[in-house]
Order: sequence, then structure tokens, then C-alpha cells
Amino acid sequence: MEFPKYTAPIINLVNQYAQGTRPKIVGQMSELIQEFTGRTLEEWEQWYLEQKPDAIRVATEKIMEMLQNFKDTLNSIDKGLVEQWVRDLVVVKTFIGLRFQEAILKKGAEIKGTSFRLAVPEEESKGIDGYIGDFPVSIKPYTYEG
Repeated sequence: MEFPKYTAPIINLVNQYAQGTRPKIVGQMSELIQEFTGRTLEEWEQWYLEQKPDAIRVATEKIMEMLQNFKDTLNSIDKGLVEQWVRDLVVVKTFIGLRFQEAILKKGAEIKGTSFRLAVPEEESKGIDGYIGDFPVSIKPYTYEG
């Protein structure tokens, strides 16, 4: 399917917030496809819509509601707000993130009785944040999506 430029990534982003295609709305797709005995896309579509007759409509409504929230919010974004966001990301979050990263590596090395170091840019591009002894470490914040 072809979508107009930028629309698919925007809908995808909005859906991440709306959670319109979660299993409780559209079903557990990996299980449903296993139950399906047909062979063609047309058979799958017919079978799926018989199993979940309201799923597409409910998912669409959830996404459209969130899209309206996004549209309303977009009107409040101006150059000053974007500049604040960039400053927060580049200055504040970078400083805090890298200092926490260093503190975590230092504590890990202390527990293991070894040295630590921060990654160099080439290592960072591979997802490595630093080393505890000779072991590469990736430090990621926990995000709860409940």
C-alpha cells in the first residue's frame, strides 16, 4: 500500500500513544494467524473480519482521537518551545545522562573490582556505552509501557 509522504510514520507515532492496535483491540495477531487455515490474503481478510468484526473500527477511532490531540498540540508549538526542547536535550539530558552513565560504570567496576571506561564514538555506534573491565556494557533506562 502507498501512503502520502510522511503520513505512515505520523500515524505510527500517534498509534504508539493511542495503542489502537494492541492485542486487546485487534487480537493477538501471532495466535490468530496460526488459527487461520486459508492460503490467500483475501481469505485471511475475510476470516479475520469474521473473528474481530469491530477491531478495525475501534482501532481507527482510538487513533483518530489521539490524532486530534496531536493536531491541537501542534498549534501550541512555536520556535521558542522548539528551542527550549533542543536546549533541554542537548544540554540538560546529555549532561545528566552521561554523568549517570559514568557513575553506573564506576559502581559496576567497583563491585567487580576492576576498571571502567566510557565508550569512544565508534563503540557508541555499536550500542556500547562503556566497559567494565574488558566487558562492553549498554546502559538503557527502563521504560514502563503498562
